Amino acid sequence: MDADYMLACGIVWRKTADPEAGWDLVEALASADPELRRLARDMLAQRRDNAMALLEDAVGAGVITPEAAGPCMVQLLRAGRSDSSAFAMISEA
Repeated sequence: MDADYMLACGIVWRKTADPEAGWDLVEALASADPELRRLARDMLAQRRDNAMALLEDAVGAGVITPEAAGPCMVQLLRAGRSDSSAFAMISEA
């Protein structure tokens, strides 16, 4: 799997949340290449609404280990928390 293919999967994932593109990004989280892992994490995070369920399914199915999925899950959770913090600040204003 190369960076160009990851980028193409990421664009499709961001625009359509296509499960096949998402699965390819999930599989890249287990890549030996740290840049591909980072790219896959960043692309998955652009559709947080779908990415966490996809990661949970992938771990449950044994497609990816919890250790490989963990950093992406943490990024998704942190991004969600910062969004809800921003919402809370707007609500309080």
